Amino acid sequence: MFPKAPIRCIRQKQEEGGYPLTRQVEAGDVVLLFSQDRKQFVTRLQPGLELQTHRGVLRHDDLIGLPWGSQVLSHTGYPFLLLEPSTDDLVRHIRRSTQIIYPKDASYILLKMAIRPGRRVIEAGTGSGGLTLTLAQAVMPTGRVYSYEVRPEMQQLA
Repeated sequence: MFPKAPIRCIRQKQEEGGYPLTRQVEAGDVVLLFSQDRKQFVTRLQPGLELQTHRGVLRHDDLIGLPWGSQVLSHTGYPFLLLEPSTDDLVRHIRRSTQIIYPKDASYILLKMAIRPGRRVIEAGTGSGGLTLTLAQAVMPTGRVYSYEVRPEMQQLA
C-alpha cells in the first residue's frame, strides 16, 4: 500500500544553496510512475501529452507542479507514485538498439577505473547511452564525459 502523505525524494537536482527538502515536478523532468502492481513507467513530462498505461491514462499537465513522491490517479482512479528515477531506473528503461551495460557491470567499471566526481572520461562508442548516463552521474558536478560515436543513428538514439 502507498503512504498517505507525499514522500520526500532523496535524489534531487542540486540548486544554489544545497538541496531543498521538497521540489515540484517541472515540465521537461523525467519521472518514474510506480504502480501498486509494481509496474514502472519512465517518461519525460511535456505539456499537452499523456501516458497510456495498463491502468488508465495519466495526463502530463496533471503531474506538472506536484511535489515529488505524490500519489497520482489515472483516469480510471488507479494510484501511481510520482518519483524521480534513479540512474538504475533510467538505464533499465532506456530505448536501445544495441547491447547496453547494466548497472552491475557499470558499477564494476566505475570501481576499476576510479571514476568519481571531477574526473574527465573519454568513452569510445556511445551506443544507446546507458554507460554514458552512468558515467555522467559519477563525475558530476564538475567532471566531464566525452563520448564518441561514429554511427549517426546511434547519435540520434543516445
